[in-house]
Parts: sequence; C-alpha cells; structure tokens
Amino acid sequence: MLFTSFCSLAQTKVPYVDYKGHIYYQNKQIGNLTKEGSLDNNGMVVTKVNGNGEIIDSNGKQLGKLAKGSSFVYYFNDKTEKYTIGKPSHNGMCEVKNSDGQTVMLLHNNYKQQVACAIHCLHENHCMPSDAEHKHK
Repeated sequence: MLFTSFCSLAQTKVPYVDYKGHIYYQNKQIGNLTKEGSLDNNGMVVTKVNGNGEIIDSNGKQLGKLAKGSSFVYYFNDKTEKYTIGKPSHNGMCEVKNSDGQTVMLLHNNYKQQVACAIHCLHENHCMPSDAEHKHK
C-alpha cells in the first residue's frame, strides 16, 4: 500500500512534499521543510517562522503566515495570494489550491503549517504555475 502511494506521487505533474518534508518538482528534490521553515538542498535556510507565525525569507522580508485551518496567505509581487489546503487522502496527502481552484502542490498533512515555506521554495525554483515571468531576488 505504501509503495503504491509513492509510485502515484512519483507520477504526479504537480510539485509535492512527502511525509519526510522533502519538496519535489518533476521527481527531483529541490528543498526540505522543517518545523522552523525551509532549507535548500545544501542545507541553507531559505525561510524561517518567526514568533508571530510569519514566514520570513533570508533577507527578513515577510512572505506569508503559518496556515490556520485550511487556508493561508502568501505575499507575492506586493499582493496577497490566498491558498486553501484540502483534507488529507488515505495516504496523508492534501491538495493545495490557489484562488482559481488550480492544484498547485500536493502536501503531506505533517507539513500543513509550513505550506507557505513550500510555496516560497517553489517560487524560488520557478516551479509554480504562475512563475513564467517571476524572478525572485
């Protein structure tokens, strides 16, 4: 059963975060989530969670907030983007959808609170559907 779940994840077209916090895009690991934020593949801090539950990048810029319930915000290009997190399936994976209802990521239920960190990692690596023109510095 567990093997089948991972086989189906490997075939997905959207980025995903597995039960260990590994962030994947096109079956390649691009980062990691921790309870404190996110790391790139070299172990460098990309985001962290401050005492107010805000997601902060390595330059101190606020990027979003910890998820509460089934929704969270992420700040992108000086606007607020709202996302929703679906209920976990039998394998613990949740769909993360943008305000247009598009599934932008699959996320293991263990990392729901750090979802804005994962979204930032995907933006940093130009893996989000809206990233064609996005150049985050």
